[in-house]
Amino acid sequence: MKLSNSAPVSSDNVLARMAPEMAATFSSAQIQALQAALTPRHHPVNIRLSLPLGITRLYLVLLAGTEGRSVGRRRHEAAQHPLWTPMNLLVMVGTMGLGIFALLAMLQVGNADLPAVFNPKASPAGIPFKADRTSCEESGRTWREGDCLDFGHDPTF
Repeated sequence: MKLSNSAPVSSDNVLARMAPEMAATFSSAQIQALQAALTPRHHPVNIRLSLPLGITRLYLVLLAGTEGRSVGRRRHEAAQHPLWTPMNLLVMVGTMGLGIFALLAMLQVGNADLPAVFNPKASPAGIPFKADRTSCEESGRTWREGDCLDFGHDPTF
């Protein structure tokens, strides 16, 4: 944070801008509290995006870190900015939908099998009595390179 003259904001700057008789009334504890309030927070996760959207731009900010607000302040801010608004729900549902779409697209492009993706330790078992692609896939198994493979079995079997 900076003042209009580009000097960093500190308790000394603030006190210097006050009437001297008022500044003299601050105790050292009050000055320390003032300095703590003026010190900007640094978040471990600080993502700020500006997204072009036709003739306007939208911005997205994601901040994360350890919680430092009091219970009272969190309650007040929750009342001021409720989570479950129509626009928030739209963004959440849209984000989840895009995530699911991206996962399905990756699986489709890579011809991946869901059991193999979510259980990479599973070794496929060849099913010798399913000799053609149609009967293999109708049984819920995967046809790959002329073999019917079962990815859903227990690899310790």
